[in-house]
Amino acid sequence: MQMSKFWYMPAKEGNKYAYVGTSNWAEANSQIDFSELGFCDDDSFYYVFAYVTKFNGIAKLRDDSWSFEPQLIQFKVAKKDYEKTDKEGKQQKVVQSRLEKWLCKLFDELDEGIYSGSLSLQDCSMVESFVTGLDNSGKPVDPTTLKIMQGTYASLELVEKPEKVLPEDIKTPSGKSYSKGGYAKGQTELEKLNDRVSFICQQVNNQTSIPVENFAQLVDILEISPEKETISKILSLCTSLMS
Repeated sequence: MQMSKFWYMPAKEGNKYAYVGTSNWAEANSQIDFSELGFCDDDSFYYVFAYVTKFNGIAKLRDDSWSFEPQLIQFKVAKKDYEKTDKEGKQQKVVQSRLEKWLCKLFDELDEGIYSGSLSLQDCSMVESFVTGLDNSGKPVDPTTLKIMQGTYASLELVEKPEKVLPEDIKTPSGKSYSKGGYAKGQTELEKLNDRVSFICQQVNNQTSIPVENFAQLVDILEISPEKETISKILSLCTSLMS
């Protein structure tokens, strides 16, 4: 069986990063070496930006003489199943591959920053262990052993002073990714919940005489406050806005 290639598309005007993608992550078979790599994410994808020095298993459409040269590239990794429009304008469901699940798990566990190293973009049964932490028989793999196994697929080391992949380069299509002092990832579910509780507390405090700062105080005030009907309406409106 012929393995799926990654395909190269030159950088568009105004963008210094060439784009790389594959039609089938499950059959990809590539190795990339990079001197600098950074990433950000939104609800649907991780967006990876890198200065890649070696990329095997890659080709350029309609150019058989083309070969990869060290350069800035970007690619994205699905965080979940998603839909896209095909060439005929029809909606097509794309299922997150096992390799993408592992890459997302890898990026989730990394500290924010720029890395040098290498990644193996090839699916196999070992990737299942990376994702689940289980061996082929369904038994847990020792964490130290799992780390050693994963080291054969991913080698990453923080770069102190990146020169090619810059903070302002690392951004999602919506333009949100980097904040002063660090590379901002998408919010975790806990962060989203905390933000929502803070927002509700602020709205309640704007309308009532008893200040609240957390969820427990919101519960208490609904029981004891003479303004509990007003508070209940505020909560209902906030919930409606957040749904």
